[in-house]
Amino acid sequence: MVYTCIVVGYDGSPASRLAVDKAVKLAKLLGARLRVATVVPPPAVFLGEMVIPEQPVVEELVQPARQSLEKLVKEIKETSGLEDVEPVLLIGDPADELVSFAESNDCDLIVVGRRGLSGLRRLIMGSVSNKVVSISHKVDVLVVETSSLKKEK
Repeated sequence: MVYTCIVVGYDGSPASRLAVDKAVKLAKLLGARLRVATVVPPPAVFLGEMVIPEQPVVEELVQPARQSLEKLVKEIKETSGLEDVEPVLLIGDPADELVSFAESNDCDLIVVGRRGLSGLRRLIMGSVSNKVVSISHKVDVLVVETSSLKKEK
């Protein structure tokens, strides 16, 4: 199978940067389109009730993520030679949004990093990569091993 559109999740962490680097290499090798996606959690949920803030408040929360994402995409284009690279900013649950975007935009591969959280941290925070793998039934998923990041510290 040849992949034609790759979505890579990016949250600013070293693990996600490693996933981006891997996705860039794959996109170059395969001549695939690359979509770099950042998912911002919903702006406000209090005591089980959803509070929908005014648009300026939402924009204030989203703007730093948008700027970081646009900077990364510009860097990818300049350093890799890839031309069909686009930033994607989504709001919601990271795993749900990545899979939904990939499926609705005819992408055929999702690339995510794995932070390697263990024990209580994984129980509390969950694992985006595990959830992406478990809910993505139409799109292949590549989980990038990031254990080398721990060895470098």
